[in-house]
Amino acid sequence: MIKDTIVQFVCFLTNLDPDEFSPVWERYGDQLKSKKAEPVLLQQVSLNKNKFRYVSVHEWPERDFNFTFINEKPSKYFTENKVRILQAGGYKPIQIEKRKSAGINYNRILAFISHNESGISFYQQLPLYSSLNIYQAFYESCIYGYILDFYVPEINSNELLHQLNQRAGLETGIYTECLVPQN
Repeated sequence: MIKDTIVQFVCFLTNLDPDEFSPVWERYGDQLKSKKAEPVLLQQVSLNKNKFRYVSVHEWPERDFNFTFINEKPSKYFTENKVRILQAGGYKPIQIEKRKSAGINYNRILAFISHNESGISFYQQLPLYSSLNIYQAFYESCIYGYILDFYVPEINSNELLHQLNQRAGLETGIYTECLVPQN
């Protein structure tokens, strides 16, 4: 587990293609970089139940967590009518089984779980995934109670997504790392 770390999730609602979105996100993401880790941009594979086309994941040492970007106007980076930003909040890792990208023939399924969920063990007992990272809301202002990051063999992805979507109070989606142009 990552001791004394807060993981910030920033969600983007947009119809922009990766070629249009990535360069703008890169400028926006520059202010979100920590000394210890680069932010990761995830792109939803197929638009299904989840409204978030992109999710940005930022790891911070707890003592260095930066709130300044939360209050900054995104219109400085994004055309307001093309991108809506949702600051999901800062989350504490409570279970980390995988820290690298999903890899070949694997997908990542993100599940954004409401504050009303009390049976987190239900998700840990699901079959079909190979690794699970669990993040619990660290601040009262977080949008979700938990964010789960499943690493799933591609062959099992749709079935696990179907099982997750049977639960109430979830936003789910299959994500892949988005290639961001290097400056």
